Amino acid sequence: MTNEQKRRYAAAAFATLLVLSVFWPSPIVSINALWLEDDLDVDHLSFLGREAPSWDVVFWCLAGLLLLAIVQNAEPDADRREPLRQLRAIRFDRSLWRRDAIRLAIGIVVTALVWLFLDQPLIAWAEGVQSDFIEDVIRLLNRLGGGMNPVMIVVFFLVAGVAYRERRWIAYAIAMGMAGLAAGILAQLIKHLVGRARPELWLGPMHYAPGSSTSFPSGHTVGAFALAGVLIFGSRNVALRIIAFALAAGIGLSRVFAFRHWPSDVTASAVIGLVTAWIVTEAVVRGRVE
Repeated sequence: MTNEQKRRYAAAAFATLLVLSVFWPSPIVSINALWLEDDLDVDHLSFLGREAPSWDVVFWCLAGLLLLAIVQNAEPDADRREPLRQLRAIRFDRSLWRRDAIRLAIGIVVTALVWLFLDQPLIAWAEGVQSDFIEDVIRLLNRLGGGMNPVMIVVFFLVAGVAYRERRWIAYAIAMGMAGLAAGILAQLIKHLVGRARPELWLGPMHYAPGSSTSFPSGHTVGAFALAGVLIFGSRNVALRIIAFALAAGIGLSRVFAFRHWPSDVTASAVIGLVTAWIVTEAVVRGRVE
């Protein structure tokens, strides 16, 4: 088996693990319902990292087996330090700041327009189209954008990149970690400063509600677009870029349909995540592996 085939199998295995994390522990619940019929402390509404740490151990054992498989399939005599040495220096091109400022200004204008003209109509529309199917999709997308899934994505690219000597994968991991952390900190600062009420409180888009009820911006959406943005701006694979954007957009939309965030919250969050990802990608990915 060639290294290219091994990389593809590793990517496919990780995608399967990511899907399993979204549905976990539903496979356990379904198997129990079909054959064992024991009393479990989890159900189909439970999800990874919340209700049942004892069952989560099973998932992390599977993740550990994948990690061992990735490392085991790598070439044993490969110089794994080479990609790290070549990625050590990170440089920021000052000539890009003007373009970044323009992109940010455009994002602010778009967010303001959504805030003024679309927040209430879109929330009203989302309320009118609610169904059991939409609620199921929302729940799965919310799981994808939260918990340990973003961390797993970063760890996969890092481990697989080192194991297979893929400098680009290592650069993705570094850029995702930096973009996710920077965008997340910025989002939390803005959230506490703005203190906007969530739609689920039915107080209107202009109401101030400090504390855990703050809505602007969306942490799920910021993180999703920060990670996806690295692939959107740095990957040479068109399919991967499309999938990354579609998943991030789906996570953002799910926050609106769940009445956790206003459409302008999601728009602003996408702008924060993408602009941060663009800056970091230019410094880490394009500046070091091309």
